[in-house]
Amino acid sequence: MGMLPQYYLWLPRKIKKILLYRFLFATLLCSWLDYQMLTIFLTVNLFEVRRPLDSLTEILGWTLFSVYSSVLLILIRLSTMGFGLVLCHIHYVAPRCFRYNLLRISYEFPIRFCLISSILSTTIASSWLYASFVDLNNGNYLLGGSWYYLMTFGCFCGISYYHKSHKRSLRRFPLPIVHLNMKECLLQIWRHHFKSSAKAAFVPTILFALIYWPTMGLLDTTELGGVSTGCFVIITQPQRLFQAWLLAILISAKLHIVRELYGLIMQRPLSLICDLRDLHEYIDISLFNLIWERFQYFICIMRMKPMPINAQRYNLSLPTAMALDTAEIYGFQLLAARDFYAAMSGSLCNELFEKQFGQRNRYWNELRDVIMGMLDRFLARMESCLEPAPRIKVSHLLKKPRIRSLVKPTPPPLRLCAICRRFPSCQPPEKTWCFCNQRKYLYDRIQSCRNGLWDILPVVPQYYSFLYELDPLANLNHELRCGEPLVWILQGLVTMCVRFLKEDKFGYIQNDLERIVVYLLKVEEKLIAAKEMQVRGKLCSSHDHFMMAINRCLYKILFTFGPHLDLIIDDNKLRNTFGRRMELLP
Repeated sequence: MGMLPQYYLWLPRKIKKILLYRFLFATLLCSWLDYQMLTIFLTVNLFEVRRPLDSLTEILGWTLFSVYSSVLLILIRLSTMGFGLVLCHIHYVAPRCFRYNLLRISYEFPIRFCLISSILSTTIASSWLYASFVDLNNGNYLLGGSWYYLMTFGCFCGISYYHKSHKRSLRRFPLPIVHLNMKECLLQIWRHHFKSSAKAAFVPTILFALIYWPTMGLLDTTELGGVSTGCFVIITQPQRLFQAWLLAILISAKLHIVRELYGLIMQRPLSLICDLRDLHEYIDISLFNLIWERFQYFICIMRMKPMPINAQRYNLSLPTAMALDTAEIYGFQLLAARDFYAAMSGSLCNELFEKQFGQRNRYWNELRDVIMGMLDRFLARMESCLEPAPRIKVSHLLKKPRIRSLVKPTPPPLRLCAICRRFPSCQPPEKTWCFCNQRKYLYDRIQSCRNGLWDILPVVPQYYSFLYELDPLANLNHELRCGEPLVWILQGLVTMCVRFLKEDKFGYIQNDLERIVVYLLKVEEKLIAAKEMQVRGKLCSSHDHFMMAINRCLYKILFTFGPHLDLIIDDNKLRNTFGRRMELLP
């Protein structure tokens, strides 16, 4: 338990099992991917047209029934699982506030170290496995053979992937815009990354070969003639270039596909239901029984038979309030907010309105309290970030060295030096050997040399400003990022309010409609105040997402409830505000 992150320990049991089940399923898909990659590499290198049956038997033997391949595949799976764990941690951990970049770099260093370690371990084990079958038939061991070449090139491919994909920032899994069929998604991911990797791996393969083989020839003979030997290997043995190109395709495609697979499975839509969270808070699901039930379901689909009636079925549905109230695990809350917005436009809203009188009241009150609590906390944090700067007194301004006082200062009395008993500034340093003047002369020379060195090396001040330059809007951007799930939650809430006119027979939401409108206006007010602070720095993209969502929500409210403002809103000031906005509508 000590190795698990803190946010995972605070989650309800049911959400823990859902995340763990999804992670294991994604890891299983990555294991199948390893077999596909190994089969492709063995088919290209070992298949012979003159003896096809023997070649296929040999390929299947090395792929499925070899102890050597199985051991290396286990190492590859463990490394891939570590890579997936780091990716999931990056996705689920809450955003952090960094006043300057040095704090961000120090925080991300252990995460990046684990990330590049898992990538390199995956590429090294994969390169070891693939390179073992290169010189199996008709091996040529000139300049060390192809084993060292492919091992070195595999490490280079892993470092190149890290540099291209994770250099600038640690990215979360993207939110799915459209949920497609699982089979279609897997085929699309597989096909896209293989095509892009084949194009991207061509130039690095040529450049690495032009560097590696002449260098190996020079090290082997310790003479310049070894360079020509390395060039001779490149010209006369093009199969080595083809093997390296294939290795680069497989490694690069696998690393990209693994990230896509974990993002696809962990970001699958949640099954949200209208139910009380207390009924699901302490439900514990056996993970082994869940996997066995899904395996039985898969077998029944393959045999085209229905599930047995007595088979136990596990429900992975989550109450909406429980799914939204997960601020400790940011990535999951963002997914729940996105699915809440989609569900409010679909069947979940119908399910809420079709509940009985007492049940619907409890469900709505619980959901409303969770959303309003999130809004209260967000507005309080935004208020603390938007507090006006304290006023500076005039007496404090006069103490600044750049502001000249109106009163002429009295000159300080001349004092004798304690060492030479003379006036230190009586003569210039080049006309006297006074110790005070010499000390001042040396200090000026050191300062001028340091300033000259600072001007000669312009990179030093650039790096210094990059590491230590304070971001005046760091706290504000941090709160906007933390509140980004509200972008989807507010739109889902307004969608529910719009649909209540036709489907809510008892009018439960109408009692809270004015309160919802007030919260929307408060959020808009804070966002406008945040936009006015742009003169101090750059706002993050979450501010634009918030503004788009708030404008869309207010437009829906005005367009739907404009003719009924007198019946819904009791506050005259708020009614006048919406009346003026109604005049601006087209």
